[in-house]
Amino acid sequence: MAGRVTIAQVAEEAGVSAMTVSNVISGKPGASDETRRRVLEVAAKLGYRPNQAARNLKTGRSGLVGLIALDLTNQYGLEILRGVADELAGAEQELLVNASYHDAGREKDRIEFLAGGLVDGLLLIAPVLEDETIELLRRRKLPCVVIDPRRLDVPLPRITVDNYHGMRQGTQHLIDLGHTRIAYLRGGEDLESTSIRFRGFQDAMRLAGLEVAEELVATCDFTYASGFRTASRLISEHRPTALVAGADLLALGAIDAARSCGLTVPNDFSFVGFDDLPQAAQSFPGLTTVRQPLHDMGQKAALALLSLIEGQKLLMEHMELGTELIIRNSTAAPPA
Repeated sequence: MAGRVTIAQVAEEAGVSAMTVSNVISGKPGASDETRRRVLEVAAKLGYRPNQAARNLKTGRSGLVGLIALDLTNQYGLEILRGVADELAGAEQELLVNASYHDAGREKDRIEFLAGGLVDGLLLIAPVLEDETIELLRRRKLPCVVIDPRRLDVPLPRITVDNYHGMRQGTQHLIDLGHTRIAYLRGGEDLESTSIRFRGFQDAMRLAGLEVAEELVATCDFTYASGFRTASRLISEHRPTALVAGADLLALGAIDAARSCGLTVPNDFSFVGFDDLPQAAQSFPGLTTVRQPLHDMGQKAALALLSLIEGQKLLMEHMELGTELIIRNSTAAPPA
């Protein structure tokens, strides 16, 4: 199509009004999912490009959304980022990505820099969010949505998942298979989600009349190496028949620890993780795990932020998404 494609041309091709096209392209709510999909498909087919510079000049906005992740070296943060990027693809917003790498000072500095008029809104993935940083966000009045915060009572719009029932379901799966000596690898004490998942494990065990043996519970970093090292000790010293991990990376490290001890999975030892990272399906055997909808978390957080940027009030400050048990080949009945 010769020349610049206009909103009117997209509207005619999609069979909707120009206002509907404008609202969909701008990320405003109101259009149905089917209408939104059709408009975006037509816009992509025709090669429509919004006049971002003119819009920014008119609205006084930068056209940029900032994102600060706790860590961008693991698949957890990358899957959430992919959901954010997919949602912003149809909006007139570009994404600026940074990471704090567990450093509260760096996190505050990055937020202060971005909040100085550089971005229209901010997304935070698993942030530290010290009180001083929260106060900074309040002073700047920058639209902000937090994904998987360390504290669930953080006074900002936030997206979380049902950690408790997810972990109860994963643990119950092992109990139903006949396991009674089940080890548990939990994450750092500073993460509220860690405590909630552990409570789900404890309640599943106690409701089944099983003891939560203190020697079978260990705290780890959320890394493969920590899972391998800790599981090696638990297996060699206490020999449980199954293990639940508070994160997939811990579970994958633990599986290799079992193999290094001469055990086969799942015939000798069963494993359940939490996250459903791509590695969980690609491992051998495939890891049974509790799926967090990471991509969905990113999409819903981005959609909420776009609403805030447009001056709209959110229906709820805290959105909790469900989890799902994904059964693969890392679990079986315990050996006789």
